Amino acid sequence: MQKLLFKTKAQNLLSLKDMLGLKSTFINFKVLPMFITSLREFNDDPFYVFEKCKELNCNKLIVRSSSASEDLYHSSNAGAFLSISNVLSNNKTELFDAINRVGKSMPSDSDEILIQPMLCDIQICGVAFSVDKDNFAPYYCIQYDDSGSNSSVTDGNGGYNLKTYYHFRNSADISNVFMFKVIKMLKILEDIFDCNYLDVEFAISNDELFCFQVRPLVMYNKVNLFSSVNMDMLKRLRDRFVSTSRQKPHIVGDRVIYGVMPDWNPAEIIGLRPKRLALSLYKEIITDSVWASQRSNYGYKDVKSHQLLHSFLGIPYIDVKVSFNSFIPNSLNSRISTKLVNYYLNKLYNNKELHDKVEFDVVFSCYDFNIQNKLEKLLNFGFNKNEIKRIEFALLELTNDIINPTYGKYLLDINKSKKIENAYKNIVYSDFSLIDKIYWLIEECKRFGTLPFSGVARAAFIAVQMLNSLVDIGFFTKEEKDLFLNSLNTISKQLSCSVSKLNENNKQEFLNTFGHLRAGSYDILSPRYDEEFEYYFDLNNNVNLQKTFNFEISSKKLKKLQCLLEEHGLKISAHDFLIFIKQAIEGREMVKFEFSKLLSQTLVYIKELGIYYGIPVDDMAHLDIKNILDLYSSLYSVNPKSKFEEQIQIYKKEYECTQAIKLPQLITDKSDFFGFFAQNIKGNFITQKNVTAKVALENDCDLEGKIVLIYAADPGYDYLFSKNISGFITCYGGANSHMAIRASELGIPAVIGVGEEMFNRYKKAKVLNIECGNEQVVCIS
Repeated sequence: MQKLLFKTKAQNLLSLKDMLGLKSTFINFKVLPMFITSLREFNDDPFYVFEKCKELNCNKLIVRSSSASEDLYHSSNAGAFLSISNVLSNNKTELFDAINRVGKSMPSDSDEILIQPMLCDIQICGVAFSVDKDNFAPYYCIQYDDSGSNSSVTDGNGGYNLKTYYHFRNSADISNVFMFKVIKMLKILEDIFDCNYLDVEFAISNDELFCFQVRPLVMYNKVNLFSSVNMDMLKRLRDRFVSTSRQKPHIVGDRVIYGVMPDWNPAEIIGLRPKRLALSLYKEIITDSVWASQRSNYGYKDVKSHQLLHSFLGIPYIDVKVSFNSFIPNSLNSRISTKLVNYYLNKLYNNKELHDKVEFDVVFSCYDFNIQNKLEKLLNFGFNKNEIKRIEFALLELTNDIINPTYGKYLLDINKSKKIENAYKNIVYSDFSLIDKIYWLIEECKRFGTLPFSGVARAAFIAVQMLNSLVDIGFFTKEEKDLFLNSLNTISKQLSCSVSKLNENNKQEFLNTFGHLRAGSYDILSPRYDEEFEYYFDLNNNVNLQKTFNFEISSKKLKKLQCLLEEHGLKISAHDFLIFIKQAIEGREMVKFEFSKLLSQTLVYIKELGIYYGIPVDDMAHLDIKNILDLYSSLYSVNPKSKFEEQIQIYKKEYECTQAIKLPQLITDKSDFFGFFAQNIKGNFITQKNVTAKVALENDCDLEGKIVLIYAADPGYDYLFSKNISGFITCYGGANSHMAIRASELGIPAVIGVGEEMFNRYKKAKVLNIECGNEQVVCIS
């Protein structure tokens, strides 16, 4: 077949249209009729142009730019010039005005103006890429709108109507008819233009596919991961998924699901594509065994020996079935437990948008004031009233044990975490070797840090759940709940207070307390506050400290709360109940802050270990923590440096796969490894406030007064609250995450966990409007 060369937008379509007429037997798409002119030609003879437009024989036209400076190999200038749609073809004034405006938007009056009929009755309209446009990973990426709009994808106003489909290039199994058509078109265009890196605008009307534009993707100065993923890798992932669907010891449930956000939500804490050190540290100190031990201690089903987090080519996934088993009260029998886990799995499978809200909207992990209404829904899913009562009583018994004001386990865990400071000093100021210090910091981190934190975090979740349920039943308003949270004195609020008073005289005192924090708690490449103070803070910036309000409850309402507690069988006084909520939430933040000292110092020593062996810190980020810990009890014939360097090269190569592979945030079927529709995620809106402001990224210098976009909801991002920001949006994070609590405390409008698709869309905006009350984010410009 004769190959076409890329020219202008108009010439590409004209050449393509001519070729389609000759090769119609294997072509599954069309190009609309067209007339090509220029501003110079139009000015010379506007009536000739008008007559040629009439020959297109349609009521409405679209007048499009086709500049010689568009659609080039080194730069696309996409959207730089004007296109005007829905122009009445018989209205000379309107048509001439559109041609003038489009022509004048381009650099030269000889630049082409492309005029075509407006396509009607659009079923779907969108943009398709033959590879990932950012790193050329081998996936067809199709973003489209099926609302009937002809421009929502390209003009950026699609919002939650937009859908995205990804498909591995070498997989032929495409079940969706429309996606099959679009991918077939991409393959044909790749062949015609002899190019695997295409950007194509398309629409489907009356089941016919139309190509609006085809151009090469700009490859200049971009990493190319086209060959980093192959079919064998994906088949191994699929086979592993199938093998884990078989019954495991002590685990019930008929369906297997993996997610990046349920339970210990790794996407929020270490990111969707962490380097090996961060991933292995998270597994080592929390998700391998610590999490299950503490959940069992708090009265839930014992699932020890089951790792919670699995790495799928470097992307961290939670085994949702194991997680759901761990939320079953230990007193429930096997039959009810199995029914309950299957109910949870099926609910998430049918409501994938709940993947970051499972503890609020899927599982029943504690008793609250609205539990009867929630459990009553089980009657529609095969549960009888006796089973529901047994679930209710099991949750009540478990919750009473946890919130007990005298012997509640969370109190013991808060006290246990107070040993962290001594453990830290004993190791840091010892004459241990670097290997020994790293080993013992991690051991003490688990013993006195993440183990108690797992318990206190569970108590804090119960506290928030019960507080929310008081809003559900009308005891508190949303504003009263926010006022209560604002009254808490968390370590993060103490940080904000200290920042507001920062000066040269107390800088060292501040760093002695908070210097170990870093924006990425598990990321060795993320600097600590005491390593890059000027990056995080500005002594000349006057920070407006958010006002803290006292929360007061009347004696009458306190009595009403007491009656409510007694009515529900909760064995705690109203006064102690409010103290429990305060202690649990504050305690969770404090224990997290304390164990992060050990974690942060571990990263410091790993960096020093790299310096000792002459290995750059960028390379140490790719080392598995077990490679280091093994040296504590084992001596090898190979020099540790050689062993480290060998492992680093292996994990670096794997990290290329991690960057290239595309998987859904929730994996529910073996076919998901080859093609999937991205979940349309709605973020968690915090406060009832509205704000309109310019957009800034976390690394920008000027954040004041802006809506800041941050990837995760890590506690290390608390420094942002010293920048007088107007609001923030996170890519990942749940309704009960650290940054959600902080936004609620400080009364800052925020949207937590919008997902990668919407996050990337917001990054392209200049001004955003966050309406928390209406739960809406609008791109203003």
